[in-house]
Amino acid sequence: MEWKLGGPPAGDLRRSAQFFPSTSIQPGTSAFRWSARLWWLCAGVLAVTLALPFLLIDVPPVLDYPNHLARYVALAHADDPLLSRIYAPNWVVLPNLGMDVLATALLKVLDAHVGGRLLLALSLVAPVIGVIIYSRAAFGRLTIWSLASGVIAYNGIFILGFMNFLLSLGLAFAAAGGWIVLRRHGYIWLAMLAGAAAIAMVFFCHIFGVALAALLIGAYELDALAQAWRQRTLTRAALLRACAMMIAVVSPAVVLYLASPLANGDAGIGPWGGVRKLWDLMVPFMSYSKTLTLTTAVAIFTLMVLIWRSVRFAPGVPVAFAVLAITFVLVPAALKGGTFVGERLALMMGLLLFAGVRLELAPRYRHALALAVVALIAVRVGYVGVVWADHRHDLADLRAAIAPVGPGARVLAARGHTFQVSEDAPADRALPGVGWLHSHMPALLTIERRAFWPLMFADPAQQPLTVRQPYGQLAHPLEDPVHWPMLSEQPPSRQSLLFAQYLTNWRSAFDYVLLIAPPENPIAPAGLERVYAGSFAVLYRIAR
Repeated sequence: MEWKLGGPPAGDLRRSAQFFPSTSIQPGTSAFRWSARLWWLCAGVLAVTLALPFLLIDVPPVLDYPNHLARYVALAHADDPLLSRIYAPNWVVLPNLGMDVLATALLKVLDAHVGGRLLLALSLVAPVIGVIIYSRAAFGRLTIWSLASGVIAYNGIFILGFMNFLLSLGLAFAAAGGWIVLRRHGYIWLAMLAGAAAIAMVFFCHIFGVALAALLIGAYELDALAQAWRQRTLTRAALLRACAMMIAVVSPAVVLYLASPLANGDAGIGPWGGVRKLWDLMVPFMSYSKTLTLTTAVAIFTLMVLIWRSVRFAPGVPVAFAVLAITFVLVPAALKGGTFVGERLALMMGLLLFAGVRLELAPRYRHALALAVVALIAVRVGYVGVVWADHRHDLADLRAAIAPVGPGARVLAARGHTFQVSEDAPADRALPGVGWLHSHMPALLTIERRAFWPLMFADPAQQPLTVRQPYGQLAHPLEDPVHWPMLSEQPPSRQSLLFAQYLTNWRSAFDYVLLIAPPENPIAPAGLERVYAGSFAVLYRIAR
């Protein structure tokens, strides 16, 4: 599964010979040129294939995406007469700014749904691009195996909509790849300067990306020290230099973290997770179908077992993988305001299987493996396309429901289902073993109706947006819509108020109630007049 292209960097053949065995495809030959063209053709086909589902729908069933897009709209149109009364930009040092900065510029010139999909697509391909860059740097050639990372491009983390995190992974792999190239050429000072700048950039996307970049760079340096130890050439100066380089590289990110609101927050340690961590390992292969998720995981695991003797690791990758695996086992499910910690680490491990691995297979096995990978990518992307196309029905129903809502109106969002996902849940509404996917769809109220809803992602400790008063008294960022029966509580229970403080006086504070995924024959609390009733969304006007 390996076409050995490109060779080691010019002028560095001797230094890199230990990492790059000889190849039968030599640079400058016709076979080399043909292989290079074929690699780029495969890369182009992969890019087009991954992009196809985005042509089917303007708001895909990706959990956090509508809420992120609503914030992007508020940031890009801060001078909007209505939105400016509700929201105010709050640009401070935060580790979640990457997509917000891009969106603020992009949505000034593009339609919200066009620009939003471009950014969502960027979060999809960024890890794949980072894998390719790291693989090229580590092995000195373009490999087809790095393109096979397209198998896990549509993964559980993407479906959850963690856009900044995914962007940070791509940048982290690219930063580590750049470090490897500079160090191999002996540019120590340039490597430290560029590495520090790159990791600082990664910080502004996500703190987990900083951890990944530092781990990959540190593991590479540790491998070099171990090799010097084995050759009995390790010196104290070399050891001190490696430590100094790592400190120099991570110092800017540490300073930025201490200057951010995140440093002042509590630890926020969640539960460990226990047996659930076994399912978390499926995140790189996760799709809207449990069957397809397990099939992909079994296929990749079986493949790695069959070709294990042909696997070659990049320098430091076994150490990095071991650190990620141990951390995955030990960390809680939530930490310092970050959720799905184990799932994020599982995706890092999955990507590293493609970024830091080179396969040395005979041609007949190589071609069979390539066909299997192509078929798996086609099936997974095709299934995503089917699910996204089906989601258009729920989306159309929601748009019909919110059509009567006027600009500036205040809308309380409620859900008809419990947190427990039923086995017969439609594929576009739930991620198997994780949760529902439509909790943030009411964010279309802000995007398309310029209305207020209390669950916008506008936490000053995590996003560059704040909610102005008096709307701020009703805002409850980072929560889900309230459960429909909570509205019938007189008065609201203490537990309900912990979940949503605005329930205290919701009848006087809001103008409408939007119920999504309604139960069969929902019974409305007193004082609600039904305006629209659909299979996915129901709109009520609050009688005064």
